[in-house]
Amino acid sequence: MRKSLRSVFAAITFLLLNASLRAGDSASEKFNWAAAHGKSPTKFSAADWRPIIDAAWGQGLPTAQKLQIFDRWWNEVDLQYGAFHNFAPDIFALRDYYRPEIEAGVSRGRFAAIMNHFTFKLNELHTWAYDIRVSFTTLRKGIPVFVIGQWGTNQRFGAVLTPLPDSTLLVYKALPNHPLGLVPGDLVLGYDGVLWKDIYPTLLAAELPLALNIVNAATEEANTYYLLQSAGLNWHLFDTIDIVKYNTGDTLHFSTNLLANENRIMWGSEQIDVPGVKWPDRTNGRRVSWGVMTGTKVGYVYVTSWAADAQNTILVQFRNAVDSLMHHTETEGIIFDFRFNTGGTALARDGLVLLFNQTVATVGFDRRVRGEDHFAMLPDPQRPASVLVIRGDPNTYYDKPIAILIGPGSISAGELEARRLSFHPRARIFGKAAAGGNTGSDNINLGNSDWSAMLATGSQYVVSTHEYLAHQALQPHEKVWFDRDDVAHGVDTVVKAAMEWIAEQTTSVADESNGTLPTQIALRQNYPNPFNPSTVIEYQLSLNSEVSLMVYNITGQLVRRLIHRQQQNTGAYMIAWDGKDESGNPLVSGVYVYRLEAGDWVDSRKMILLR
Repeated sequence: MRKSLRSVFAAITFLLLNASLRAGDSASEKFNWAAAHGKSPTKFSAADWRPIIDAAWGQGLPTAQKLQIFDRWWNEVDLQYGAFHNFAPDIFALRDYYRPEIEAGVSRGRFAAIMNHFTFKLNELHTWAYDIRVSFTTLRKGIPVFVIGQWGTNQRFGAVLTPLPDSTLLVYKALPNHPLGLVPGDLVLGYDGVLWKDIYPTLLAAELPLALNIVNAATEEANTYYLLQSAGLNWHLFDTIDIVKYNTGDTLHFSTNLLANENRIMWGSEQIDVPGVKWPDRTNGRRVSWGVMTGTKVGYVYVTSWAADAQNTILVQFRNAVDSLMHHTETEGIIFDFRFNTGGTALARDGLVLLFNQTVATVGFDRRVRGEDHFAMLPDPQRPASVLVIRGDPNTYYDKPIAILIGPGSISAGELEARRLSFHPRARIFGKAAAGGNTGSDNINLGNSDWSAMLATGSQYVVSTHEYLAHQALQPHEKVWFDRDDVAHGVDTVVKAAMEWIAEQTTSVADESNGTLPTQIALRQNYPNPFNPSTVIEYQLSLNSEVSLMVYNITGQLVRRLIHRQQQNTGAYMIAWDGKDESGNPLVSGVYVYRLEAGDWVDSRKMILLR
C-alpha cells in the first residue's frame, strides 16, 4: 500500500459510493419488479438476471479492450498478489472459466460483474476491480447492482442492521420518523416473503455487478457477515420488505417504494451510544473522541479511522486521548472501541508509548516477489517491522484493565492497531472477529479511466513467529455481540461485557487488599513483566475448583502445563514459571499467553519473555 495514493483513492471511492447509494429518482416510487418481469426477483435465475444486466449499461467497450483489461488484471494478480498464504484460490481455473465468455462477447454490465466476482473470489479486503460507472450507478429500483457491506453513510435505508445467530437482521440504530417505522430491536427478515439468508446466495450465484460499501472482507466469516448486514441496502432489488416488530412480535410487509426518498446519513458503526462519550462527528471530519462513561470511572475512546493527513490529526488526537485518561482523569480501566474503523496507517504509536513501559516487537510486513512463485516474499521497505515496534516509555505504564472492542468493521489498520494494542499485558479483546485485511496494497492501472483497481501486494506477519496473517482475522478473547433485548433498551451488549470484566478486575484487587477470602475468581497479571528468566503468576478462587493453568505461544500452541486438573480450595495462589517448555528447554523471546481454567470459569493474560 502506498499510503498517500491509497488514502486519496479511498476518499474518492468513498464519496462516489455514497453518492451512488443515495435515494434514486421518482422512478423508484413507481417501479414494480413483479409487474415488469412477471415474478419476484427472489425467483429469478441467473438467466433471468442476465438480460436485465445487459440492458442496464449497454454494450460498452469493444471485446478486444475488455480482454485487454481482464488480461492485465489477471496478470497482475498472478505476478504480484501477496495474499495467497492461508487462502489460495485457483486463479488459472478462474481465468479459464471467465475469459472465453468475454472473448465471445459480453455487455458492459456483464463484464463489470465478471471482474467484480473474479476479484471477490480472492476473498481479500484490499483487492478490488470495478467499472466506476457500473458499480457507482445511482441505485433505484430496476438497477441490477448488489450492495455488499454497510460501512458507509447508508443514506438509502435510514437504519443499520447486524446479523443475529439465526441470520435474521437486527435493527440496532434507526433514524427518527423512519419511512418503515423501524426502531432498535425490530428485525428485517427478507424480501417478498423469502428470508435474506436464502436470497443473497442466489444473487451471488447470478453474479450481479457489485457495489462494495466500502470493501469486502478477507475471511469467509467476515464476508458472510457483510453479505447479511447489507440486506437493507438492497431494497431496490425487490418489491416488499418483511419486518418483525419488537414491541408486538407482528410480521409486517411494506412496499420498498416507501424508501425511495430516504437520503439521511446513518453510519454503519456497529456501536450503540454510551452515556457520557459522544461518537466522533465523522460527517464533519472528526475521527476520534474520548471521555469517561457517566457514573463510572471507566475511560472510553472511539477511533473510527487511522487515515493520515499532513497535520497527523488522528495521531495527535489518539495520543491526547490516552494522556487525558491516564494522567488527567481518575480511571479504573479504559475501553478502546475499534469496532468501526475504516483503516489508514499505523498512527497509534504515540498513544501506545504511554500505555506500555517496555519495547515490544509486534508485527511486520513482507511483500510479494514479482514472478511465478505465488508464495515468494521479501521484507516490505515501506512497512518494516521496526516501524511497528511499540517503544514504551519506562516512566509511564497503564497498569489497569484495557478492553479492546473489535468486529467485522475493524478494517485494515483498524485491525492492525487493535492487534498492536492487544500486546499490552492488561488487555483483553471483546466482540467478533475482525475483517482479516492484514495486507499491504498498491493501486493498479488497468489502462482505462473508467476502471479502478487495488491489489494486495504483501502480507502482515507476527514478528515472533513470522506467521503470515493474510486472511487470518484478529480474534476476541471473549466472543460477544448484540442482544436483541439489550438493543431495544439502548444497551450495547459488547460494552456491557467489557464493563463487567473491568469491574471484576477492580473488585478482585479490593478483596485482596482487605485480607478477606476472595468473593470472585480472578487471574492476576504476572510479575515481573516483561521477565527473564522467571516470573510469578497469581490467581484467586472464590469456590473450591478443579484448576488448570497453561502457557501458550502467540499462535495458540501449548508450551507448558503449570497446573493440570488439580483440585484446589478457596483462596489465593501463586506459581512461578521459569520460561521453559514441557521438556525443560528455554523458550525464545516473545509474547506468551497464560490461561486459567477453574470449573467453568476461564480467563487469560499475556506476558513477555525477553532473553
